[in-house]
Amino acid sequence: MRSFRAAAVGLALAACQKEPTGTVAGPPLTIAHDAGPSATDAGLATPAFEPPVKASFVDVGASTPPVAAGPCDRVYVHVARGKVDVAGESLSPGDTVVVSATPSVPLRGAGVAVVVLAPRTPCPTTPGKTVVKGTVAPRLSWAFGTMSAHLDVGPPVSPDVYLGRLEGTAAVAEHVHATSWEILCALEARGTFTLAGKERRLGDREIVVVPPDTKHAWKPDPGATLVGVQIYDPPGPEQRFKLLAEQADAGPR
Repeated sequence: MRSFRAAAVGLALAACQKEPTGTVAGPPLTIAHDAGPSATDAGLATPAFEPPVKASFVDVGASTPPVAAGPCDRVYVHVARGKVDVAGESLSPGDTVVVSATPSVPLRGAGVAVVVLAPRTPCPTTPGKTVVKGTVAPRLSWAFGTMSAHLDVGPPVSPDVYLGRLEGTAAVAEHVHATSWEILCALEARGTFTLAGKERRLGDREIVVVPPDTKHAWKPDPGATLVGVQIYDPPGPEQRFKLLAEQADAGPR
């Protein structure tokens, strides 16, 4: 896995204040690293890796165009704020709808949504739609209640992509996810995100992409709260939140 650190590392921080569609605006910021022989052998040379999913913020209004999906895309629409009608389903903040084998997903209402396009192989052939209510997943808290998460969408609804909510005021120490990509869509943020040793300011309505086996950390500004939607492809790293919450409930021994 060390070849990931020797290869180019992609950091996409896309300010999406007026994003009208379901794609990330603007080119990614690339943090270049020396690509040694091990990286070439693994096929991981420059340019930076393409993440397996694409995410964006969408301001939903009366004239918002539908999300255009590719023939193999599974579409996730998570309502972050307001009331949004997605493909005929009325959703509230925290709700998510997962749509498969549908080339166009209409959005109506007034609010903010996180839209994720996840190409799948083999291509889904049967149209499908699953609504996951935000009230289903319990709130998991740790770090003396300063951090919390809701593990909203995962198996069996979505066996290969996780989507959930993350919120809190605490710092997150440097760590890696050995085999999973992380895409963090920060609805609210004010602080410093460190990726592969490089620091970058992270603010409201920005998206950061972390390749597998890449060190990353988060340090909020004093008094700032991170409110975000977190995606892992494949799922797995989110399970640590259950352990952290269990340890917090158990208290000191």
